[in-house]
Amino acid sequence: MSRLWRQRYEVLAIAAVAAAAVQDLRLATYALAFVVLALVTWTYRADLVGGRTASLLAVLAVLVAAESDGRWTLTAACLAAAAFFAVAGFAQAALETSFLETANLDVQRSTRGRAASPAVVSVIVGTATALLPLAAAAPEAFAPAADAAALALVAAGLAWTAAGVIANLIRRSRESHPIDRAVVAAVEKLQPKYVVHFGGAKLSEYQIEMWLPYFDRIGDPYLVLVRDAHLMPGTVACTSAPVVLAPGQSVLDKLLPESVRACFYSNHAQKNTALIRHGELLHIQLMHGDSDKAISRSALSLMYDRVFVAGQAGVDRYHRHGVDIPDRKFRLVGRPQLHGIRVGERERAADEAPVLLYAPTWTGFTEDVNYSSLNEGKAIVEAALARGVAVHFRTHPYTSTNAAYQAFAEEIRAILAADAGRLPHRWGAAAESQVSLADCVNAADAAVCDISGAASDWLYSGKPFAMTDPRGLRGEYLEEFPVAAGAYLLEPGAGNAEAVMAELFDTDSKAAQRAATREYYLGDHAPEDLFEVFAEAVRETYATPVRKTVTAVENKVETAA
Repeated sequence: MSRLWRQRYEVLAIAAVAAAAVQDLRLATYALAFVVLALVTWTYRADLVGGRTASLLAVLAVLVAAESDGRWTLTAACLAAAAFFAVAGFAQAALETSFLETANLDVQRSTRGRAASPAVVSVIVGTATALLPLAAAAPEAFAPAADAAALALVAAGLAWTAAGVIANLIRRSRESHPIDRAVVAAVEKLQPKYVVHFGGAKLSEYQIEMWLPYFDRIGDPYLVLVRDAHLMPGTVACTSAPVVLAPGQSVLDKLLPESVRACFYSNHAQKNTALIRHGELLHIQLMHGDSDKAISRSALSLMYDRVFVAGQAGVDRYHRHGVDIPDRKFRLVGRPQLHGIRVGERERAADEAPVLLYAPTWTGFTEDVNYSSLNEGKAIVEAALARGVAVHFRTHPYTSTNAAYQAFAEEIRAILAADAGRLPHRWGAAAESQVSLADCVNAADAAVCDISGAASDWLYSGKPFAMTDPRGLRGEYLEEFPVAAGAYLLEPGAGNAEAVMAELFDTDSKAAQRAATREYYLGDHAPEDLFEVFAEAVRETYATPVRKTVTAVENKVETAA
């Protein structure tokens, strides 16, 4: 998604402001302002803060036009709405004191409590504000009545909001750490045995989406604690478990009834430390994929009581890089996400084109962890097309965060689109949002991957794959990334792409080595056993009360969970 598209409401609002300065464009001003205010109200109907810049600009556009026409009643309504948008963040924070956002949780509220929620207030104020440009566009004969009605509606909406804000400010002055009591009561009633904690940057939902379906299948009650509002919709969409948005530390602390014994994490988000401070609980790091990336052997894992890894390679990866996590903290649980992957060659008709899955990773937050091959992806794809191989192109969810590499991805999509009449290529939603990685693996005969979890997941299929070396490590590559022992290595720049394609689709000289690497990385679990191996490891974390003892080992103090 381009930055311009993400700011489309602001762009429309600026156009409305520009039109307001021209006497002959009054109707255009009101039309643009109404579109902005209506769309923002609908898009951010559960969020007072979302889209407020666009809303403020749209209201100012109506204000400029109304003031120049001497419509002081409507001007007052616009000023009141603009003032609200200026302090919307404060209002939302105050309202959230008594209303936490939840999903799939049986929360019992009074009618007054439900009506004072941020979502309801957002719709009330947004709707009243969206009527301002309609009132401004009323015929001259009806203008006084329309202006008075607009002012009354805006005033009523703001008065309702103010009542809720003031009530919560009073609570804050009387209680040390006020919280939504209805949600706390609902969580107590749920009696979760464990919690799944999730925070992070935008577009991070994939990090928890891969785990929640398996927690759901275990069957024991648990609670998902989301720490960032932008992650709430995506998280709720992939689970039937109760979810609570817990933005603050004091809120988090009160959502941990005595029934909770374990806490699971799928990344190293900074906010994890807010929960890890609870030493009476068992803390388990899952991560979001098994790979040889630096994040998969980060020293941050030392914070956790247990580290779940797919196979022995996950343990050795930490030790090889000097991260001294005791072996007793590790649990080898396989990868339950791989249960849907078919092991062995794909069956295809004699006249059916072979398929290559190209699954490049993203650029990382810094250049030193940029393992993406997208800058040489065109050469890889063209080598496949030259052999008559169909390409399924699946990018990482974070690819769009880097404009340069997003452009590389768009170039590859254009090449595949131009060749789609000859071969059944897949790209975009057809290879990403509409299908899982397991679906992509099952649909392909070979793969080209970067250093990422996609390589490890593909390894489970047993089919041939190649790995890229965009950083030019060459001789150091295998030492740094042992998963490549079962792969064919593309040179920097993909100059040997033709020879690699021959290995993938003709000779496959590394079949035996790949089988050994597969077991080292992912364990020796049959697809039908993968879920139960994981489920048993999860149940074991809360089966008995948490007891941590301190033991001296080689002159060091370690905590045993």
